[in-house]
Amino acid sequence: MDPRLERLVAERASLAAESERLAALLAAERSGRALRAISLAYGTGCKDDFERERQCRADEEQMKQVRSLTRALDRQYHHLTTSARAARESG
Repeated sequence: MDPRLERLVAERASLAAESERLAALLAAERSGRALRAISLAYGTGCKDDFERERQCRADEEQMKQVRSLTRALDRQYHHLTTSARAARESG
């Protein structure tokens, strides 16, 4: 296998693992999100509520970045495999 493809496959696997980790974190964080929003809206929230909400937003942003990187890797992988296939077919 082309070393570039191997690197992309390894990086893609790493991003998939990170995506799963973030998805699990976000699921747990979102379960209490409605209650935090209510407590913060009515001024009954504490500093921990603010920090948890801030962390949830940071995790959501990180998830967006991981998904964006994954799409970019998928495009690179597709380009390399298409180029390799075209080279094999032509020569």
